[in-house]
Order: sequence, then structure tokens, then C-alpha cells
Amino acid sequence: MKKTITLSKKVRALIFLGWGALFSLAFAPYYQLWLAPLCLSSLFWNINKSEKGRYVFAKAFLFGFGFGVISTSWLANAIALGGESFLFLIPLAWIGMGLLFGLFYGIPAYLSSFIQPGFRRLLAWAAWFTLFEWIRSWFLTGFPWNLTGSIFEDTLPILQSASVWGVYGLSFIAVLIGSVLALLPQKRPLLYAGCFLALLYGIGAARLYSADNTVVWGMQLRLVQPNIPQTLKWNPKEAENSFLKLMHLSRQNNDKITHVIWPESAVPFVINRDENERLRLMQAIRQGGTLITGGIRMEGKGNRQAANSLFILDDLANIRAYYDKSHLVPFGEYVPLRDILPFEKLVPLSVDFMAGEGPKTIRTGGTPTLGPLVCYEVIFSGKVAEKERRPQWLVNVTNDGWYGISSGPYQHLGMAKMRAVEEGLPLARAANTGISAVFDGYGRTVGMLPLGTEGVLDVSLPTALKTTLYAQYGVRIPVLFSLILLVFLYSNRFWLSKKAVKSK
Repeated sequence: MKKTITLSKKVRALIFLGWGALFSLAFAPYYQLWLAPLCLSSLFWNINKSEKGRYVFAKAFLFGFGFGVISTSWLANAIALGGESFLFLIPLAWIGMGLLFGLFYGIPAYLSSFIQPGFRRLLAWAAWFTLFEWIRSWFLTGFPWNLTGSIFEDTLPILQSASVWGVYGLSFIAVLIGSVLALLPQKRPLLYAGCFLALLYGIGAARLYSADNTVVWGMQLRLVQPNIPQTLKWNPKEAENSFLKLMHLSRQNNDKITHVIWPESAVPFVINRDENERLRLMQAIRQGGTLITGGIRMEGKGNRQAANSLFILDDLANIRAYYDKSHLVPFGEYVPLRDILPFEKLVPLSVDFMAGEGPKTIRTGGTPTLGPLVCYEVIFSGKVAEKERRPQWLVNVTNDGWYGISSGPYQHLGMAKMRAVEEGLPLARAANTGISAVFDGYGRTVGMLPLGTEGVLDVSLPTALKTTLYAQYGVRIPVLFSLILLVFLYSNRFWLSKKAVKSK
């Protein structure tokens, strides 16, 4: 007689946690794509069984918990930089991320358990999962970090389809194709999945082969990466040295530079209030040039209201336009429920930041219109550009010094690359400690500065592509597709069960 090996509940729980943790290696900076089918198929094989929904939920929840903790482990760097008084939050943050991702894996698995096991359940699992990734983008202010479609960020041919259905459509494809091995020994689903993936790759490769390589005449960008450690970033004694470093990097050999771009909160003074200090910025650019920089903007008497802003200044240091960050980081830039929660925010400013109005297209003279993005606003798919007045390029200023030398800056960069493809717009990203980069509308890297280095990146601005399907309709494409598929699957289940009752 063959002996059946029975694993304890604790061992099984650790296995699912381990699969989730391993799945994080399919994302930036590793992009080990072969792990996606291995991990996702292992998960679906275990939830594709005729058992009670709570067991299905538990398996997927543990998988998501392991993935959430490991893939956002960089949170420890950000919290530790806030000081010793914040260290107790590190395990709470990891648990919080684990619970968040666990729920957004567990609930779709539970809902798909009402469909009979097999290919139909796989379709339901992929559709529910896509919908819940979209819900994660706005639930409790939203945290669409490491959406499953992000595994294709480093695979340019497949990434091209993001111009049609965005990262959420890629999430559906990743979950569907990544889980299909669980249906073996059925060969037909595997054959269909392989053919579809090959077709997607081929169409993307053809798009890249015929790609437009033109640049905007007369537009020469310089992205400045000062690499100022976060431990010195808010130190008043180091403010002048940091400012002089930015000035020095901006001025050297800048005869042909038309636009200098500094990172988030690069300027150590209040730009709209300290006029004498602002005049010093004239030296950072040549005559007729433009400076784009992150900085603090204050309003109200006694500087009672503050905004994390992006400023556009001319060669006389006049403020031509500004943009206030609209999607603020909870506990980083403001404290939700401040009257109740006994916490301080990580950014050392006495007041909470106020939120701006949202995506904005800035017109400055005869140069191409730009869409400003401050820090992690770039991770919100479909919410990075004004729809009515589409910009001709995107500018993302950020300070990834909070993440340290971790996976965080690479993941953040990958999501910026995804936005460029979705919108069909070139994107310039200036980061304090890196990774600064410029992508064209196909997601191709025009230039890049490595993480943790000091320097400048001088590139020409690529031209914008024609408005993509995703830029026009956004998340409605993948969300409506998933909803229609689910209506079909569940109504079909209803009629099948009704016929079964009649036959009895």
C-alpha cells in the first residue's frame, strides 16, 4: 500500500506563504518571469478544487500575504529614516501590507470558487483578480503597487499591449496564462495560452520594429540627480551644500540645454515666498532656458498651508506655472484621522500637506505641453494625464532616497515606464538618488542614471505618439471586459444548474 503524506496546517500555511514570497521575484528588479507560471499555477492548482470557499480563500490569502510582505520590504527603509520613534511601525507596516495583499488575493479566489473547477474557474479567477487589483488602486486612497501586469515591464514586445488595455489588462493575461499549467493534463488550454502569448509578442515586436524615432526639435533636457542621502535631505546645516551641488550639476556645459529638471523637493526654501532665494535659480539655466523643480509651496498667513509642488521657472526665476501633488502618501505627507491616531508623518514639516486638484496640462510658451507628476502619483494607471487637454510629455519628479538601496526604486521606475506606454507619451523622471530616466512612448529607455550615483542625463525629448486606446478609455476597457466575462460565467452556471435540476 502506498503511504499518503499528510502535511500539518502550519506546514501547508508556510508553503503558501513561501510561494507568494517567491512570486515577488517575478517583479522588478529581478523580472524572473519563469517564476510566474510556477507560482501562479501552484496556487491555482490548490484553489481549483471542489472544497469550501473558506479553504480556497485561506490558501490565496496566505499566498498574497507572503507576496505583500516581501515585495514591499523596502518600507522598512522609509520608516527607519523617520527616526527611532518610528521603528515600531516597521512590523506593523509589513503586517499591514501582508493583510492588504492577502485580502486582494483571497477574495477573488473565494468568489471564483462558486464556478465549477476547470477552465471556467480559471477565467473567473483571472477576471475577479483583475477587478480587485483595480479596486486596490482606489480603496483607502489606493495602493496599486506591484500590480501583476507589472511582471511584463521588462518585456517590451508584450508591454506594447498596455497601450490598449493598460496594466490591468496585462494582469488578466498574466494570471490567466500564468495559471494554465494547473489544468494539465488538459492540453488545449495550454495550447491556446501559448498561441495567444506568441501572437501578443509578435504584434508587439512588429510595433517596435516600425516605431517612430523622431524627437522634438530644439528640446534638450538635462535631468539632475544630486544623490543627496535622505539622512541629509532635511538637515538645515546641509541645505546650502545640497543646493550648491544642484546648481553646479546644472550649469556645467549647459549651452545647448533648454530644460533643466530637478527632483522632488529639491529646493531647500519656499519658492513662492522667498523671492531673494528664488532669484539664485537664474544661475541654474542658460538664457531662454526653463527650470522644472520640485519644492514646497506655502499658502495662508504664517505659512499655515503647504503643498508638495512642481514649479516651472523661466530664466529670470519667474514662476510660470506650478502643480500641487494631488495624491498624497498617508503618514508620509499627512496623517489621516489626525485627531484620533497618535502618529506623526515621516516628512519633517510641522503641517500636513494639502492635496492639489489632480492631473493638469501645463502650457508654457511655444514648448510642448507637459503633464506634471510628483513622486508616486506615477503609479496610478489612467490618472496621470488630463483627458481633455492631453499633454505632449510627462514629467515625474521624485525622491526615492526614502527607499534606500532596495527593490523600491526599481519597482517605482518600472511603473513609470508602464505609464509611458499606456499613454503613448515620453516620460522624464528626475529622482534625487535615482533612478532617473527618460522613456519614449513605447517604453524604450532613451537614457538612464543608475541608483545611488551623482550626475546628469542629457537627452533630446522624443515626440508623443498618437493618442492610445487606453489613454482615451482608461480602466474602462479591462474593467468592463472582466465584468462582462463574469456575467457570462455566472449566468451560464445558473442555467447549467437549472438544467441539471430539471433532468433529475
